[in-house]
Amino acid sequence: MTEQTHSFSLSECRSGQISQITALEGDLKLKMRLVNLGFHTHSIVELILARGHNLIVSVDGSRFAIDKKIAEHIHVEPLS
Repeated sequence: MTEQTHSFSLSECRSGQISQITALEGDLKLKMRLVNLGFHTHSIVELILARGHNLIVSVDGSRFAIDKKIAEHIHVEPLS
């Protein structure tokens, strides 16, 4: 029996949730900016805090504040 995984955007995660990035969406400029910050497919990302339209995330040991609109372009699978 195969296990079905559910992918959703980083903006839908709850605080403290650890996930793995499955895809980056958006135009080339946005994707390149995310990659340059360290957001790569298969990277582990944790949503530290969600407050209003701002998210504090940790990806591969680095913390970033990103807008919720940008987080909608980062698709993840939950690990915890």
